[in-house]
Amino acid sequence: MEAGKLDDAQFLSTGRGKIKKLSLYWAAALLGFAALPASADDNQHCSLETLHGTMAYATITYRQGVQISSSGQESYDGKGHMTYYEFQSDGGVPQTYSGTGTYTITANCVATVTYDAGAPWVYFVSADGEHYYWNNNQDNGAISAGRADRVSKALLVP
Repeated sequence: MEAGKLDDAQFLSTGRGKIKKLSLYWAAALLGFAALPASADDNQHCSLETLHGTMAYATITYRQGVQISSSGQESYDGKGHMTYYEFQSDGGVPQTYSGTGTYTITANCVATVTYDAGAPWVYFVSADGEHYYWNNNQDNGAISAGRADRVSKALLVP
C-alpha cells in the first residue's frame, strides 16, 4: 500500500470514514422508507358514516356586543340524521335547546348540517370523524367559531 493511503478498513475507522458510512446507512434507510406504501390517511375520504357518534363542544358567541357562552352535544347516526342538546348563558337566565337535524358530507370532508329545518351550517370534518371545525355563517349578527370533538361512538343525545 502507498505511504499515506489508508485501506478501506482503516478509512472507515477514521472520523471521515464513519461519516461516510453513516451517510450510506441514512441514504439506504431513506430509500427504504420511500418504497413504503402510502399511509392510510392518503386514501381516506368522508361519507355520512364519518360523522357517527356524539360530539361535544364549547364556544363563546358575540351577538350585537353581548357575549354568550354555549356548550352542547350532538349525536350523529352515520346515516344523515342528528339530535342535539345545547346550554347557553349570557350571564342572565340560562337557556337550553334541543332538537333534530339532517346532514350531508362531501368526499373531501365538508359537512352541511341543518338544525330543525333552519339555515345550514358548514363544518370542516377530520377524515377520521374525531372532530370538526365551524365558523358562524348564519348572517344573523353573531360571531362564533369553534371545534367539536367526538366523545363517544355511542349516540348519547336521545
